[in-house]
Amino acid sequence: MKGPLATIFRYRRKVGRCPSQDFLKGCDKPMMKKFRGAFYALTLMGSEYVNDQRFKPLTSKGKPLWEFKEHDHRLYCARTVKGNRVEIVLLCGWSKDKEGKSKEEKHQVATAISLYEEHLAESNKENRS
Repeated sequence: MKGPLATIFRYRRKVGRCPSQDFLKGCDKPMMKKFRGAFYALTLMGSEYVNDQRFKPLTSKGKPLWEFKEHDHRLYCARTVKGNRVEIVLLCGWSKDKEGKSKEEKHQVATAISLYEEHLAESNKENRS
């Protein structure tokens, strides 16, 4: 998705799998519509778009990643600011259980960090070539 102030990419692993696309395909239509609304707002507002309810930075071991939040659904991403424009790389997502914070959340954040590091390594290889 691309707009005047943001571009949103999906990270696709070298093996062809795209975890964020797999997650989004598993969402029902109303949930997809909510994520699309957040994506659209981001494309219009760029680096100004931060919303504690829908789009915010992760803390602690989740830094430097951000998350799109829609009720119990989480979609992790990398956010790069270039002036007032933003580039977003969608990494992976999951549906949180009703019991709140759990080991599962820590595992999902670790997975997102791992995908982010993989993405950076691949980007650095491409830039050196």
